[in-house]
Parts: sequence; structure tokens; C-alpha cells
Amino acid sequence: MSTVQILILGSGAVAGPCVDYLLRNPRNKLVIGCRNLETGTAVAAGRDNIQAVQIDVEDLTELDRRVAASDLVISLVPYAHHANVILAAIKGKTNVVTTSYTSPAMRELETDIKNAGITVLNEVGVDPGVDHLYAIKMISEVHSKGGKIREFHSYCGGLAMPEVSNNPLRFKFSWSPRGALLSQYNPAIFLQNNKVVEISRDDLMDHAQPRFVGEGYSFVAYPNRDSTPFRDFYGIPEAHTVVRGSLRYEGNPELFRALVKLGWLDTEPSECLQQGSTWAQIQSRLIRAAGSDER
Repeated sequence: MSTVQILILGSGAVAGPCVDYLLRNPRNKLVIGCRNLETGTAVAAGRDNIQAVQIDVEDLTELDRRVAASDLVISLVPYAHHANVILAAIKGKTNVVTTSYTSPAMRELETDIKNAGITVLNEVGVDPGVDHLYAIKMISEVHSKGGKIREFHSYCGGLAMPEVSNNPLRFKFSWSPRGALLSQYNPAIFLQNNKVVEISRDDLMDHAQPRFVGEGYSFVAYPNRDSTPFRDFYGIPEAHTVVRGSLRYEGNPELFRALVKLGWLDTEPSECLQQGSTWAQIQSRLIRAAGSDER
């Protein structure tokens, strides 16, 4: 029985379930590579057919070597590194899978990907991913009956059950906490009555609206990133409104808006985060208070 060598890059929250799924097939031989060997070793512990190795995806020479030795690479590292992973895969003739949106940097590699004869499959999570499948299924059913899509609205959210969504954000992290938080801090663009509507990231949570999904749930929805290309992607040129959005539990946008205003979503290095500082001291610096006891 021939084996399939699979390289998994990243050892975050998604890595464990990914490994368990892949190991259902005894043909799969896994290598989990991450910058912190300890976290990779923890994922591999107690599992057969997997080894952990230390890989820094910014070390392009080592990345090229590891990718070339694999039949498939699954990139679970932050999206900013996917283009370098794909470049290594082009050189090594290795297939690639990610759960991330296809970025402009990745699209620029399309010709090289085709020339290399490899497959690069992005957007295979829940959102983006499963939502695409349901969208195409629904659109195809309408079109097959001679119907037209005048408005397209799609809302999705990776949420825990209400009874365990018991923190102030009413949200549990099932993937990168940084990525999950910043996903609520992106500008949004969508089509409404054939007009392009743009919302700045600072105003995004102001546009969260109640969205009924089912009895017993209190959801709100807000527009997610750029929805405008999906009129073409989904083959619905007749649609005058196209909105893809995310779901959160009621109360989340208000708290998130406060975190933004308090400076907690700023991604730039800050002197506020000095080693040894207390949370009170950090917060007082962020809001430029004279001291942590100022009222």
C-alpha cells in the first residue's frame, strides 16, 4: 500500500482535529511543522504515523526542502504566509490546501501554479468553504427551474452553543484568536440595489443588525469583507443585492466596538505593552489617563 506524505504547517487550534481526520486513512503519513516544536510535539503525542518538526515558514530554504518532500501541504499558518508556501509548492510540485480566502498575492501565482501542474485549493473551511457549497446548490436549484436571484444574502458563524458562550464576547475561539478578532475589524463592501456600499472597519459593528435564524437564538449579522466579486463567482449577474455576512450572538458587537475604541484591536507595536505592566497600567496608557486609578 503506497503512502501519502502530508506536511501540516501550524499547530494551532485547528491542527488537532485536522490530524485526527487525516489519520483515519492508514495510508497517510504526517509531518506537523511549526516554529515552536513543543506545540507540534503536543499535537503529535499519542498518535501514530505523525512526527513533529521545527519549521519557521520565514526560513524559505527549509520551507522549500520540507514542502518538496511532501505530496501535499496543508497550510494552517497565518494567511500572510500562504503565498510563500505556494511558491515552495510550485518549486516542489506539491499540492496545497488552505482554509483561507484567496488573497491577491495568491491569485498572482495562478499561472505558475497551472504551469507546475499542481492543485492549490483554498477556502475549504466553514466560512469560507461550506457556505460556498450551499450557495451554489441553492442558486443552481433556482436557475434550473427558470428562476432568477434578485437578492443574495448569506450569513455564517462558527459559534458555540448559547449555554457555553458565557464570556463577555459570547464567543469561543476555535481557531487563531488574533485572526478571529481581526475578522471583525475588516472594512466591508457589498452590493445593495446595484450600488456599491462601503463600510470602514471602525464603523463595521455599527452596522450589525438582528438576524432571525431559529427559535431560541439571538443572532446579529454584519457584512463580511468584500462581497462584490461573488455576483460573478456565484454566476448571478441578475442580482442587484449581494451580501455575505457573519453571525455573532447578541451583545457581541457592542463589546467589540468598545474594545476598538479602547485601542485593543490596534495591531501596531505599542509602548503600552511594556514587560511587567499590569492590565490596569496598560489600559490607562491606551486611553491616555494620568494613572491607573483615574476615574
